Amino acid sequence: MKTKASVTSVKVRMYRHGFGDCFLLSFFQGKDRVFTMLIDCGIKYNTKSADVPIEDVIEDLKATLTPAGGGNPAVDVLVVTHEHWDHVSFFHPTRSPDYFGKFEIRQVWLGWTEDPRDKEAVAINSRLRDGAAALQVAVMHLKNAERDEARQFSGMYMGKRIATARKHFNSAVNEVLGFYGVSAKEVSKSGIKYKKNGKISVVTEAAMSHIIELGKKSGGIKYFSPGDKVDPRALPPGVNVYVLGPPRSSLINKSNPSGGSAHETYLGIDHTGLSGFIDGMLQLGAANPAAAAGNHTGPFGGEVGINAKEAKKDPFFQETYFAKTEEYRLIEHSWLDIAGQFALQLDGAINNTSLVLAIELAESGNVLLFPGDAQVGSWLSWHDLKWKVGKGPKAVTRTTEDLLNNTVLYKVSHHGSHNATIKAKGLAMMTHPDLVAMIPEKEDSYNGILYKPLLDELQKRCKGRVLVSADVNHTPEKLLKKRPDGISAAEWKAFKKNVVVDRLYVEYTVK
Repeated sequence: MKTKASVTSVKVRMYRHGFGDCFLLSFFQGKDRVFTMLIDCGIKYNTKSADVPIEDVIEDLKATLTPAGGGNPAVDVLVVTHEHWDHVSFFHPTRSPDYFGKFEIRQVWLGWTEDPRDKEAVAINSRLRDGAAALQVAVMHLKNAERDEARQFSGMYMGKRIATARKHFNSAVNEVLGFYGVSAKEVSKSGIKYKKNGKISVVTEAAMSHIIELGKKSGGIKYFSPGDKVDPRALPPGVNVYVLGPPRSSLINKSNPSGGSAHETYLGIDHTGLSGFIDGMLQLGAANPAAAAGNHTGPFGGEVGINAKEAKKDPFFQETYFAKTEEYRLIEHSWLDIAGQFALQLDGAINNTSLVLAIELAESGNVLLFPGDAQVGSWLSWHDLKWKVGKGPKAVTRTTEDLLNNTVLYKVSHHGSHNATIKAKGLAMMTHPDLVAMIPEKEDSYNGILYKPLLDELQKRCKGRVLVSADVNHTPEKLLKKRPDGISAAEWKAFKKNVVVDRLYVEYTVK
C-alpha cells in the first residue's frame, strides 16, 4: 500500500573514473531525496583517469550530499562490499588525500567476513592474509626465475619465446597483487608486506580501517550475514534490503564454474597442492628461512630429498643436474609456476567475501541487485535463502528466485568477467522486461574483461540497455544515439528518459 513517505524512485549514479566501483544511490519520495547510499569507491591499482579525475568525483559527491542549509556532506549508508583496491582505494587515508574525512557517514555496512568478533571470519581472513603474503613472495621469486631463465635459454632454439612467455606470465601474476594495493616493487626485504595480526595487506587494510573509523565517528558499523533483512528502521519507508552474501559455507571458496575444462579447478586456496605452496612461500619469505616452521624452504616436508647445498657436493649431481651443458634443464623455479593458478584462486576467494545486497522498492516490487564482485560459489549459495516480509496473515516469503525475477537493475559482478555472473541460477532468472545492466569497467584493464559471451547475453536480455562506465568501445553516448534491435520504440523512449549521461557519471532512475 502506498504511504506518503514511501520511496518512489532511486537514482543510481555510476561514476566514470576508470576501472573500479563507485556508486551513489539516491532514494526519492516524489521530488525529495530522503536517503542516500554510497557503494564502494576505488580504482585499479596505479591507474587514474585524465578525463574523470577522482577529485572531480569527490566534488560531485560533496555537491550532491551537502544539505541545502549547509554543513558537511552526509551519506546515510556507506556500503563496502570487499577488501580489494578497486573498491576501497579512495578511502585510504594517506595514499591520497583523506577524501571522506569531512563526510558525515551515518552507517557503514560490511559483510560478516569483516567482523572481528566472528571466529570464522578471523580464521578466513588469517588464511587470506597468508595467501596474499605468499603471492607477494612468489612474484618476487618469479622475477629471479625470469632473469635466470633468460640466461639459461639464451641462444637456444625457442629461447626468446620462452623468455617472452615468462615475462608475460610474471606480469599477469603481478597484476593480481594490484587488487591488494601493492606491487612486487613494494614488498619488504622478507618479501611480505602485511601486518602480523592484520587482514589482506597493509595497504587495503589501512583503507578498511579508515572506513570503520568513519563509521564509528557518526553512526556505527553493521555486519551482515546471508539471509539477513536490514532492519526497516535503518531505511526509508517503502524499501526492503535483503542480504544474499557472502556465504557461510564451503561455497565461499568456489570461484569457477563446474563442468568442462574448469571442473572445480579452483575449489579453495587450500585445495590439494596450494596449501603446501602457501606454506613454502611464507618460508621463503621469512626473514630467517632456516628458523621457519619445519626448518626447510620448499613445498615439501624437510625429510624429503636433500637440499641444493648438499646436492652440489655430490659427484653424481655435479656431472648431471649441475653440469653447465645441462643448465637449461634446471627446475629450481618450476614449482613457482603454480602461482598463476593460485593468484586466480586467491582473487576469487576474496571476491566471494563480497557483501551482496538486493534492494527492493516495495511499491513496484522492482529490485536493484548489487553483488560486489561475487563469483560462482556465492551465487549458488543464495538459493538456500528465504526471507519473511510483513506480519500476520499478510506476511509473504521472498526467495532468491523472486528477487532475481524482479531485478530491473543489475550491477554486473566483477566488471563483466567470465566467472562472476552465472547462467541458470543467475542471469537466466532475471526475466523482468525492464532489465538494465550497469558495468563499471575500462577497456584494456585485464585480459578477458569484458567477457564477450557474457556481454552478448546481457545485451540480449537487457534488449541493448547495457550501460558501461568508462570503456571507449562501449560508451553510453554512442548507445543512446540509436535504438538497438529487439526493443520497442516505447521501451526505448522510457529507457532514455531515465538515463542521464554526464562526463563524470552515468545515472539511471528506477521506479
